[in-house]
Amino acid sequence: MSNKKLSQLAAAAAIAVIAAAAVHYIANRPTRTPQIRTYLIQGLDPDKVAGIVISSNDKSINLQRRGATFVVGQKDNCPATTDRINELFTEVLDIKTKELITDKPENHPDLEVTQDKAQSIVRFLDEDANAITGVVIGKRTEGGDAYARLTDSDRVYLCENVPWIRTSAMDYIDQQLISVKRQDIISVTVTDANGITYTLESEPNSSEITLTGGLPQGKKLSSRSRSVFDALVSLRFDDIAREGSELNNLAFNRTYICRLTDSTEYILKLAKTNGKTYAACSAIFTDKEGANIAISKEDSQEELQKKEAKLLARDTVAKFNARCKSWVYELPSWKAKNLTKPLDDILEDIKPEESQPTADEP
Repeated sequence: MSNKKLSQLAAAAAIAVIAAAAVHYIANRPTRTPQIRTYLIQGLDPDKVAGIVISSNDKSINLQRRGATFVVGQKDNCPATTDRINELFTEVLDIKTKELITDKPENHPDLEVTQDKAQSIVRFLDEDANAITGVVIGKRTEGGDAYARLTDSDRVYLCENVPWIRTSAMDYIDQQLISVKRQDIISVTVTDANGITYTLESEPNSSEITLTGGLPQGKKLSSRSRSVFDALVSLRFDDIAREGSELNNLAFNRTYICRLTDSTEYILKLAKTNGKTYAACSAIFTDKEGANIAISKEDSQEELQKKEAKLLARDTVAKFNARCKSWVYELPSWKAKNLTKPLDDILEDIKPEESQPTADEP
């Protein structure tokens, strides 16, 4: 065979190799297909969803429907806040596709839309715990979009309106425990583990507070007393557990009582262990006539306002007790200190007045 023919055969072989490589690349590269923007999840009726499972790395949250609301499985079936559940539905259903990137599973790891790499996975379940649909959210782009696919599909899209899914169980629970107005507080009473009690009172028509029974000789209230008095202006909790679970051996030997102008009295029984503080909460409506409040057409506007305020306070107490019954709350350490501060910690010595120089002194 001549050298010329050998050269031709070699060239043909090289072209064949290149062509084969090109075919392999085209067959396996991500497919980018222009797409009319549409919703990634279509036709989902939130009322048909009986369960939601949210996964992220090694975390998992189970939300189960209980009537018109959901509960958080990881927190002893504590009720989830409706606003947060509605937000989850709205954000996930608002995800829109921009273009199809690939339909090949071998490309999923690079786009981080696999079980082990996904930023988050949200699955919606029916009443038999069967999957209705779901979304896998993967890598995000510099432009703020993200790669995502349905849980039952290999088709990965570049999507917009992709939310950062909340992946902590406490994210779905209303952590606001008590919130009162400073001007509505009449007094607070603190009792420590040794049974030593003190009460701080608000002076009428003043923002000043005093110690009931008077101050010890040579002492005055420090600025720390204000943080004790205002502790329930906004009280949140870090964690929650059902009463009697792993908290069986807690000694609730401290109390904090807050009395308000509307006859509401909040009672917190407190326990400390392993550097954490827990609270069991209740409330009392102290107005003895509260159960017999009746609104009449003959009532003046002022009388109506007073009665409505009492009715509102009575209902608030009832709702608070229904919510807190059988639950124990772990409080933030800085807030717990204000609820359990001993008397000595809110007192300080009165400094003697500096002597004023006389006219004869230089």
